[in-house]
Amino acid sequence: MQEYETGAPETREELEQRYRRALDAAAKQLSYRALSEKALHRKLLEKGHEEDAADYAAAWLLERGLLNDAELAEASVRTFTRRGYGPLRIRQELRRRGIPDGLIDEALDGFDADLGRMTVLLDKRLRGDLSDRREVQKAVAALQRRGFRWDDIRRALDEYEASLEE
Repeated sequence: MQEYETGAPETREELEQRYRRALDAAAKQLSYRALSEKALHRKLLEKGHEEDAADYAAAWLLERGLLNDAELAEASVRTFTRRGYGPLRIRQELRRRGIPDGLIDEALDGFDADLGRMTVLLDKRLRGDLSDRREVQKAVAALQRRGFRWDDIRRALDEYEASLEE
């Protein structure tokens, strides 16, 4: 049992009250946006809740399916894919949000780089001119910053070049 400044042990009612406050704070955080278990736990600690209360709130929400890192990872992959991010950038964003690597791997399993979107980005940068090596390098760097792998970038460049020859 927790002891406060008075030195008296925490009563059951006080413990339940602490847990309820943490659970209410967790629900409020989740009403703003979906969070991973780790991110929610971190936010509760930042808000001044104690470790055991944050653990309780996260466990309670997990048991009831209101906190689901796997679903969050899959939804995030779809969102970041629509934004034009590649698998490396998506992985980085999911890690930053506190999603475990195993769930990230599952969510990215079967990820296929959208060559069409990549060629649109290449066209925006290059405007049909592959002769300027420096501009091609800048376009490649832009795709790398978006998190695309080199082999996917190479395929997109080949496809873009082929579309120009038609």
